[in-house]
Amino acid sequence: MTRFLLAIILMASNLAHGQDRLLCRNASVKFFSKMPLENIEAVNNQGLSVIDLKSGNMEFSVLLKGFIFPNALMQEHFNENYVESSKYPRAFFKGTIQSMPAIDMTKNATYQLDVKGTMQLHGQSKAMSTTAQLTIKDGKANGDAVFDLLLADYAIDIPKLVKDKIAKSITINVKAIYQIQKPNL
Repeated sequence: MTRFLLAIILMASNLAHGQDRLLCRNASVKFFSKMPLENIEAVNNQGLSVIDLKSGNMEFSVLLKGFIFPNALMQEHFNENYVESSKYPRAFFKGTIQSMPAIDMTKNATYQLDVKGTMQLHGQSKAMSTTAQLTIKDGKANGDAVFDLLLADYAIDIPKLVKDKIAKSITINVKAIYQIQKPNL
């Protein structure tokens, strides 16, 4: 009986430890650029994100070829000419939530989070910070963030022929529905 109780306690402590991380395997990443002649927008629903609720460390990765455009030619130009996705397949963010609050997954609440880290895109790394929102509702965590990226910061060159059709700054909108990461037993 004592061994059985010890096994239950050990499993419970492992489960509690596993709940210190949130995982999302299908985050939505949208980007948008409003231009006078034609808006440029795309969506990727294959973003991967992990948040460590104890340390505040977080990582986010998205496969660039996963962006879907309403126009196939835009998608081709994006992958071949701008982000060179065969050479630089992923965009990656690694950062830390500043002043990480104690997040209680059992209570409905919304947390405003200041995030600082490094964005890697197109072979370039750039320090960045943004504000994100994490909403806990009925034991589920939803993350949202909106920020702008300057193409020049990531050495993304715009050909002179289309310079007036593409904005220098792109608005990125991220939405993630996180699950509690289960421990390996």
